[in-house]
Amino acid sequence: MMHRRLLLALLILAACKRDEPPAPPPPKPPPPPAAASAGRNLAMGMGEVRETQPFTMEQRLLDAVRRDDRPTIEKALERGATVGAKDDLQRSTVLLAVKDAKDLELVRWLHGKGAAIDEPDLGGRTALSFAAEGGSLAIVQYLVGQGAPADRRDGQGRSPLFHAALGDHADVVVYLLDHRADPNVRDQFGDTPLMVACAKGHAKTAAVLLARGADPSLKDQEGRTAKERAAAGTEPCQQLQAP
Repeated sequence: MMHRRLLLALLILAACKRDEPPAPPPPKPPPPPAAASAGRNLAMGMGEVRETQPFTMEQRLLDAVRRDDRPTIEKALERGATVGAKDDLQRSTVLLAVKDAKDLELVRWLHGKGAAIDEPDLGGRTALSFAAEGGSLAIVQYLVGQGAPADRRDGQGRSPLFHAALGDHADVVVYLLDHRADPNVRDQFGDTPLMVACAKGHAKTAAVLLARGADPSLKDQEGRTAKERAAAGTEPCQQLQAP
């Protein structure tokens, strides 16, 4: 009797399980949104969401100025970009035309459209500073002729003359000195144009500076003179008398 009751109970249990609905499969994880997936920097393996920004008309203008692309510059201006546009480092159209395009005619054209010629970037550098650094004498002459100060100093205390001396552009140095640039200007480290010309081995530039009033007795923040910093073979510097 006991065995019959046990058998009956097992049969009833099996019948109940057959009648139960099958368990649902586990839910699949939702796919990432298309926008978030597209905005992830997967190539770098970081996966952070990148917020895309539209390429504004002023950015198109600045990019075209860097590439000296006059047709695109004109189109950007026609479509609402302003000639006074600046990039995120506060570099103006004229500054970029000097620094990157190195095109005097483009500089003239932009200035004729109303672009300022002497606006500094975040580091305090102007178009004249970059023209002097690059040895672009014709652009230097144009900018100074249009009123750019020959002695304006940047955030490091360096004037256009200082940058011209660093680059060994003796003709630019002569022109700036002719327009009242200070031959003994000091930067934040106490360096002068003569010191950097001697240290770089720029003999011609050093000779010009010495002939035009550079003081060889001045010392940098470490107490060194231009002669003491002179590179080997830089005769105008090595022949200086000790102070």
